[in-house]
Amino acid sequence: MTTADKEVFNPIRINAETCIKCNLCDWICPGDLIYKEEDNRQTLPVIKYPDECWYCGLCQTICPTDAITVVFPEQMVRNKTEVITLLGKVAE
Repeated sequence: MTTADKEVFNPIRINAETCIKCNLCDWICPGDLIYKEEDNRQTLPVIKYPDECWYCGLCQTICPTDAITVVFPEQMVRNKTEVITLLGKVAE
């Protein structure tokens, strides 16, 4: 399987039942990866660039109906890398 064949993990889940299509998630996303047609209450927001998500949770926080959930991939949740390695510092 090539990189192009891999399915991209979509961290932003939008519940179509509770989404009121208000456009706030599109407005607040710092990565500009959520797209919602402005002034159109018929369409759901679309996650245009899921692989560029910063997992900041702003879309989830601003949603007035709690219709958005940010889901972390398994490799992020179960990471066993030591913090010192992540910081790039060497212990003396």
